[in-house]
Amino acid sequence: MQQSRPEFKQQAIDYALSNLHESVAAIAQKLGVGYSTLDKWIRETNPAGSSKRQLSPEQQRILELEKEVKQLREANDILKKAHVYFLTDHSKKSTR
Repeated sequence: MQQSRPEFKQQAIDYALSNLHESVAAIAQKLGVGYSTLDKWIRETNPAGSSKRQLSPEQQRILELEKEVKQLREANDILKKAHVYFLTDHSKKSTR
């Protein structure tokens, strides 16, 4: 049984509002609708007329922690590469 357009629209809006970790563009692609269409639907439900999805304090904290984890992983990778560089550089100097 196929959903009616209003049902699909509401489910798409609900999905977008409950999956704040995903971009509107990614959700639109996943649902098979255009970005501008989904963005418009979300804006229509927001009294301020914005498609910005509000994050709960917990969701905001999760996003901040995910960003911090990404930065720490990048720093860790740099340190690993530097460690290998200095180990190989030191071994070249000691064999001369």
